[in-house]
Amino acid sequence: MLVLWFKALHLIAMVAWFAGMFYMFRLFVYHVENRDRPEVTALLKIMAERLYRYITTPAMIATFVFGIAMLVVNPGYLKLGWMHLKWVLVFGLAGYHGFVGVTRRRFAADDIRLTSKQCRILNEVPTLFLIAIVLLAVLRPNFF
Repeated sequence: MLVLWFKALHLIAMVAWFAGMFYMFRLFVYHVENRDRPEVTALLKIMAERLYRYITTPAMIATFVFGIAMLVVNPGYLKLGWMHLKWVLVFGLAGYHGFVGVTRRRFAADDIRLTSKQCRILNEVPTLFLIAIVLLAVLRPNFF
């Protein structure tokens, strides 16, 4: 029963993490497109900081904590190839999370190096991670 609670909390945290990842670059798009309107960019900076600091990062941490808790309760998963690939993808997503944080700090300092189009493209990166991670977790392919 404990593993089901960990799984539920892991999924809830994952949804919150992805929600933040999906919205961060949308805020950056708005920032780039309104860089000549300081009243708008000031608000976007606050929104991005609060989203990243109070929702996205804690959700990432909780995703890891409850994912690891499930592995502690059921260590047999560590022997499965699909789980190894899932961890590679999750760490890749964590790296993207770090990139978002660096980008947020640059935008906060008005050091904008990305175009609106680049921000729109980067906004799709979490979708690729989501698809791959969910497919691995649900289908559990036996290819290793």
